[in-house]
Amino acid sequence: MRLRAATVAATICLALMASILPAAGAAVEPTGESSNTAILVLIPQDTESPPSYSEEILEGFTAIPELSIGLSSVTQGSYRREQALLDISQGARVSRSTYDPSEVPPVGLARMVGGSGSVEGWEAILERAETAPQTIEPGLLASSIPEGAAYVGDATKLQETVIPATDRLGYVSSLALADTSDTARRAIRQSHRYRLVVVATSPGRDGLRELEQIVELRRPGQLVIATQTPPLAPILPLLPIATAGLEGTSAGGLTSDTTNLPNLVAGIDIAPTILDHLGIPVPDEMTGKAFRSEGDRQPEELTPFRDRLDELGPRRTTAIAFVFVAWLLVYLAAGAFAGRERIAAPVRRIGGLSILWIPTVILVPAAIGNPTAEAEYALIAGLALVLGVISDRLLRWPRATLLPAAIGLGVITIDLALGSELITRSILGPNPGYGSRFYGIGNELKPALMVLLLAGLAAILSGRPKTSRNALIVLLSGLVLGVILGSGRLGAGVGAAIIVASATAVAAMMMLPGRWGWKRVVILCAAPVAGLILLAGLDLATAGGQGHYSGVLSGGGDGLLQDIQRRTTLAWQQLWKGNMPLVTLACLLAAAFAIRNRAMFRPWAGPIWPAALVGGLAGGLIGSVTEDSGPLLIVVATITLTGVCSYLLGRPEEAALPSDRKPRRQE
Repeated sequence: MRLRAATVAATICLALMASILPAAGAAVEPTGESSNTAILVLIPQDTESPPSYSEEILEGFTAIPELSIGLSSVTQGSYRREQALLDISQGARVSRSTYDPSEVPPVGLARMVGGSGSVEGWEAILERAETAPQTIEPGLLASSIPEGAAYVGDATKLQETVIPATDRLGYVSSLALADTSDTARRAIRQSHRYRLVVVATSPGRDGLRELEQIVELRRPGQLVIATQTPPLAPILPLLPIATAGLEGTSAGGLTSDTTNLPNLVAGIDIAPTILDHLGIPVPDEMTGKAFRSEGDRQPEELTPFRDRLDELGPRRTTAIAFVFVAWLLVYLAAGAFAGRERIAAPVRRIGGLSILWIPTVILVPAAIGNPTAEAEYALIAGLALVLGVISDRLLRWPRATLLPAAIGLGVITIDLALGSELITRSILGPNPGYGSRFYGIGNELKPALMVLLLAGLAAILSGRPKTSRNALIVLLSGLVLGVILGSGRLGAGVGAAIIVASATAVAAMMMLPGRWGWKRVVILCAAPVAGLILLAGLDLATAGGQGHYSGVLSGGGDGLLQDIQRRTTLAWQQLWKGNMPLVTLACLLAAAFAIRNRAMFRPWAGPIWPAALVGGLAGGLIGSVTEDSGPLLIVVATITLTGVCSYLLGRPEEAALPSDRKPRRQE
């Protein structure tokens, strides 16, 4: 009985404090008419529509000329509405799968004395946040504002919409839960007292009218951020977003340093944007960056861009499979007409080269726009095979790998320098729709480009002996590619520096004359670390402290450890996802088979070829334990190395070494 009485008394005291503190905060620090304030408007889609991305809300934003518009990446990885709202409140995010439990605990809303409120279930949300592999603080946005935040709307229908107004203790400073007939004026009235007001409007067109009224009634120094309320059903997590009142800017397209892409921001950017506008320091725990409005509004490009990103994931595996199917069809057709013995070697070379052309040809459908799935598969497979044939005819064995390597790496570097627009829209791009990476090189391309470099170097150095000079060529080439893929202004891939440095270091050590010793082992171990240090300095020098390395290293030792923990956690999860255990096992067995039966490649066209194959395999293995995509890295590396091996096995009969000057034998 005493314990129960004490609990009741404590609850009453907390309720009284929650009702008194907001008023005291307002009295001590009045906002006034000219003070900067912010209103966050959440607009649900029409209740009659199935939960999805709402073009109607985007059209409504476009119809209000004062608004800067864009798309918002609302979560990282798999989408949930509750997680999207939590990410807004904390200004930071990790993949939902790294939490324990992965699902957000249910929340409820309880009104308290004096018009404030508390969120039931908030304690479970805080406990869940502690399991994340980086510092996550739900409610950090409202807690960073001295007087807290107010909530306006009908929270009986979408109680989760109160989350962005909730502070770290689970309290909402003010609740205005009356009907929605006068939402706009009630929001403006609340903004006289509270510097942040979260508004849940009516659905669809009614909500857009309420937003238009808020924009018309807003005072000088008042920021309005409006976004579609995250829907309930699983979707590609990109939603329309708009702002009015960003200081020193006119209505245009939204972007931020988080995405570095036009017309795209992240949900975690909302909290830093609000705090920056209010003149409140952004806490270190918030990893988002403030919005910017740049260029002209481009509403006609937003939905097609989102639709393209929505297609990428389902098409990836099928598109690659189509290349192998097309290769098989060519083999069967050629064998049926000319006989297997005559066509076996040429088809092996052509098929192997077509695999090496994949990183280049995937950019073609991206340049077209968003072709149908069938058209994209046909383009990728057809172009890869045609280019494989052309390469084989232009350069005799084993030089032909130089063409896909030189052209592929050159085209991709140019696209990276121009903002990676084609790579971003390609099937092996980073797919910013899922919020892990917004530009540059994704994990799917890193091992493929690494093997492509080694295959190109092998074509150049074919027939040459092991020398320090040739080893240095390999090492310097790896340094150049590492800078391209790892620089914050280009590829922005921290892991790419480790993968490329490891792969080229192994290949370079194998090109040195003499036996292996402890010095070579030390160099191999130091190569990835040296690459990271060099590229971190380059990133700091060229990206103004806003690059990918800076973000990882900004937290010091703790930040680096958190990043390592996040990557290893995600990598382990990827290993056990779907068919990945079987696919990974098949790739490892394929690598073991090639090593055990390496005699089938002999005579080697110089020591560079085994060095390239072993280096490529080493890079894929190291990438699989250092990248958050885990085994995907060794899978992609193995597929690309399969192309190199097939090309080598397609040696023409009585083929001369590249150092000979004999004319090419006609097949």
